[in-house]
Formats: sequence, structure tokens, C-alpha cells
Amino acid sequence: MSSLIPNFDQEPWLVAELSGNHGGSLQKALELVDAAYESGANAIKLQTYKPETITVEARNQNFLIDSGLWKGNFLFDLYKKAMTPWEWHTEINQRAVDKNLICFSSPFDETAVDFLEKEISPPIYKIASFELNHYPLLKKVGSLGKKVLASTGVSQSEEIEEAISILKGNGCPEVILMHCVSSYPAEPDEFFLSKIPQMQKDFNCKIGLSDHSKGHFIPVLATGLGVKVIEKHLTLDRKDESIDGAFSLLPEDFKQMCTNVKKAYDSMGFGRSRKIETTENVKFKRSILVSKKIESGQVLNNDNIRIARPNHGMCPSKWEQILGKKVNRRLEVGDPIRIQDIAD
Repeated sequence: MSSLIPNFDQEPWLVAELSGNHGGSLQKALELVDAAYESGANAIKLQTYKPETITVEARNQNFLIDSGLWKGNFLFDLYKKAMTPWEWHTEINQRAVDKNLICFSSPFDETAVDFLEKEISPPIYKIASFELNHYPLLKKVGSLGKKVLASTGVSQSEEIEEAISILKGNGCPEVILMHCVSSYPAEPDEFFLSKIPQMQKDFNCKIGLSDHSKGHFIPVLATGLGVKVIEKHLTLDRKDESIDGAFSLLPEDFKQMCTNVKKAYDSMGFGRSRKIETTENVKFKRSILVSKKIESGQVLNNDNIRIARPNHGMCPSKWEQILGKKVNRRLEVGDPIRIQDIAD
């Protein structure tokens, strides 16, 4: 078990989804953990299922994928190919712990939850989009008393509200909803990121992003809208055996995403106050300055004072108030006009 605790109150928590991109190789799975660490991720996420726990072994049209990346595959065969063998979980988790990464998973049935608790006891769980109406699974995960990320991809508002209610009603302390488009890959115009602030209000919870688009344009945009978690698939290559490679980021791209997300977060100024008066460039604002030598007792007018840079004189907002006033001392070109220079 990792001793690390997820922090959802600062910059976005960055999750590298391993999915089936290990291509059936434990060594490759471990290399993905290393790549996640080197790229700047905070956590890695697995998917815990077996073909028989997510579907049934049938071969009719209802079980045949007829479009997209996995067209022509029967569900059972696809899941058999893409699954992360359960006997790998302990070693993958230990590799993550060694790298100071949190390792957690999306369980797809109650037996997966029991297994995860026994083998790695993750500090957080993820509910996948297509499992949000799996009430027995929600009750089981909620009863663990751990925080839950829940993807909303194919769910309506009423379904999301019910899922939150079940999770919290069974002991879950916090649900972070993951805005998600369940297309593989998802196109930018499908995201409707403007929904994110409204989701936060409607469901009274923090919002994250589970992203299946190409590149990292969407995660950076979502950062500006205040998401607290960003989940993105990571791959070492885009070979056929890397089953989600088409919409996954290569390590160098994942690293660039992490960098740009952090820059975007910093540029938004979340949690910071803007103190303009302390910045160096304030001195280049305008003020009221002497433009022609003025003798003591002379009147200030448009010929001997100007609104000009730098900012070491009286504020230009006082211009009308001081025109026609006499000065009480001699002033040279460039001297600032100050309140104490004005005769009573």
C-alpha cells in the first residue's frame, strides 16, 4: 500500500492511465510506470477485470464491436487481450511505490475490489464511465471509506446524482466527478468544457478530466476551468499490441502535458492574490511631473507640468485639482509634484 495521500486542493493531480498499453508484457507495464514517473505524473492507474467479470463469452452481433479502433472484435476477445493480469498488480504497485507514485485502479466488479484491497490497498478508487450504474460495485467501493473518482461519460444528470448518493451513502467521504467523453479517440468539439464550472455547482463537488483525445490541448484548457484531476493514457509506442496507443501520449508528450498543465495552473493564479503594487513595472505608470522650471509662488498650469512617466509624482487623477494652485518651493524639470509642494 502506498503511504501517499492524493491532494485535490492544489494544482491538478496528474494520472497516467496504463490500460492495456502493456501489450501483454509485464516488463513493458513496469517500463510504463517508470515513464509515468519520469514524465511528471502523480499517479498511475490500472484497470482490474477479467473477461468473464466484464462480459460473457458470446459470439452474436450484440457482442461485436462494429466501429472505431476495435472494430471487428468480440467483447470477450478484446477484454482478454487488453486486461492487466491480476498477478501483475503487486509488482506494478511496488514499482510505483518505489517511484513515489500512487497506484490505484478501476475495478469492474466486486471481486476486483476484494482483490485490490488484499493485494495493494489503494488510497483511492476510480469508477469507469460505463460502470456508473453498477450499483453493487458502487456500494462495495463506497463502503471502503476512500475517495472516489467517477467518470461521467455516458451518464445523464439523474444517473450521476444517484451514483454520488450511493457512494456517499455507503461511506465514501468524497466523490470527484471526471468530465469525460466516451469516444476513442474523442474529438475536441465533443468535450463542451464550458460545462465544467456548472458541473461543480450542480453536483457540489470537485471536477476532474478523463481525456481520450489526441494530444494535450484539452487537458491544458480544462486546467483553466479549475479541474482538480487530469487522467490521460500513456503509451511507450503505438504498435498494434498497445491497444489504446492511438489516443495515448508517448512519454515525451506526457511530460510536455504535465509541464503545460502546471504553467496553465500558475497563469490562472488560483489561490493567489494579485498584488500589482509590488511589481517592478509599477514605476512605469504615469504621474504629474514638472516640465518647465517653476519658482516658488508660481501657479501650476498646462505649460509647466505634464502627465508623464515615470511614476514618482502625484497620481494623474489629481490633475484638475492642482491646476491653478501655487507651489511653495522651487521645482526643476522632472521633479514630481507632491501634495506637500502645494501652497496652502
